[in-house]
Amino acid sequence: MSEYLDNNHVDTFGIFLVEKNQMCPGLYLPFLFVSSFHWGYKKFNADTKKFVSHINKESVNAANLILVPIIESSHWTLLVGNLKNKVWDFYDSLPKKTHRAILPEVISHLYEETTTSFATDIRRWRIRRIKQVPTQKNSVDCGMYVCKYMEAVIQPEAVVWADVKDWEDNMAKFRAEFAYAILSTTIK
Repeated sequence: MSEYLDNNHVDTFGIFLVEKNQMCPGLYLPFLFVSSFHWGYKKFNADTKKFVSHINKESVNAANLILVPIIESSHWTLLVGNLKNKVWDFYDSLPKKTHRAILPEVISHLYEETTTSFATDIRRWRIRRIKQVPTQKNSVDCGMYVCKYMEAVIQPEAVVWADVKDWEDNMAKFRAEFAYAILSTTIK
């Protein structure tokens, strides 16, 4: 766990968040999680609907956020749909314009497979790059940053990103906590 996280790791973290929220209702804001495989498999023209089968009108109406982790060119980013404000927030631990370039295609793919689930066309929502988020100083921590972004944005209290400064210093601890959670939890 000291190296690059792959789709399985990021999805496992997302599933942990979903399960924690089910065990302790109200722990987090209501959210939907989209597997990183949804976008990853699209590149291979594989069937990706199974990764969004849980997204329907009812689940969208019950949620505040939709978390969409993205892996593109070996870099992880996070797209968060704010379902109430109808805006996309984009989190990038190595901010570059090239990382944003894929977002319209990711959103369109999600929309194509969940069209009847949303009251509005999610492709038309504004995309905001969230500034002042913690950023990485190496080339391998982007997946762990995406996991931490997911955990932070679903908190009931809004995150003040300017106050979050210690992620780089605590990355080994975050990885150890994640490894422990994987080893001590059975996913059903």
